[in-house]
Amino acid sequence: MTFPAQPEPQVLRTADGNEQSAVRGSGTESFSPLYTYAFFLQPAPELLPFIRQTEGIHRSVQVFSPTGSRIAAAVEPMQDPESLQVSDEVLVRSALRHDQVICRLFAQMPVLPLRFGTCFLSAEKLGSHLLSRQAEYEQALAAIGGRAEYCLKGRVRPQPQPEPQSSLSGTAYLLARKQAYLQQRQAQEQQEQEQQALQQLWPSTWPVQRGDPQPGEALRLYFLLTPAEWEAAAQLTQTWLDQHPHWQLDWSAPLPPYHFVRALRDPLADR
Repeated sequence: MTFPAQPEPQVLRTADGNEQSAVRGSGTESFSPLYTYAFFLQPAPELLPFIRQTEGIHRSVQVFSPTGSRIAAAVEPMQDPESLQVSDEVLVRSALRHDQVICRLFAQMPVLPLRFGTCFLSAEKLGSHLLSRQAEYEQALAAIGGRAEYCLKGRVRPQPQPEPQSSLSGTAYLLARKQAYLQQRQAQEQQEQEQQALQQLWPSTWPVQRGDPQPGEALRLYFLLTPAEWEAAAQLTQTWLDQHPHWQLDWSAPLPPYHFVRALRDPLADR
């Protein structure tokens, strides 16, 4: 992953030459970039200590909200965001921590997760962004409230294919190879039909996104489900497996709605 090019951080210097950096919302202003994890509705007062006790990539997470906004952000002042990509090890560790922060927040309240590397260049820019898209983010949070994302990974156990015996005569060997090829084609066609049926198994009212299958996977689907819908999905899965024992279906744990936040397709357009 590469980060967008970042201009030099804006720094305010006092008369004695010391740099000042803080987060707006507590009566101060920020002159450093704000690494941003997620957006959410203004949290209840009892949640503030929990959020502030969450360890970010370098320091504790802070709550940012401009005056008059009903949307807040989980942020971390970060003087040099490009330092996150100084090495592969730092990049992977930072990306993992980014995801852990979002998951920790999501366990307590609905959030709109931002992709790894999201950084607003100043508190003013982040504040303007939240105010200008406040209604859009409120609508998105209302839509995902009470739901979680679940990833379904489908795999097909390979079926042994008989190899033609080398001791067969020329004509018989060719016929055996042709038969083996036809059987393989039939198996592939059957798998494609089963895969289509599996994608049509779920109620049409369930939000679902197709993902790119990883090596060894036949398909990957992302669902946005309520707890009751998740129970129904588990039952449908078991029924499917009873009828198709050569399939393996694995569900993820509940996740933040990474694949369903359309409002955040390009959250940095006005950074």
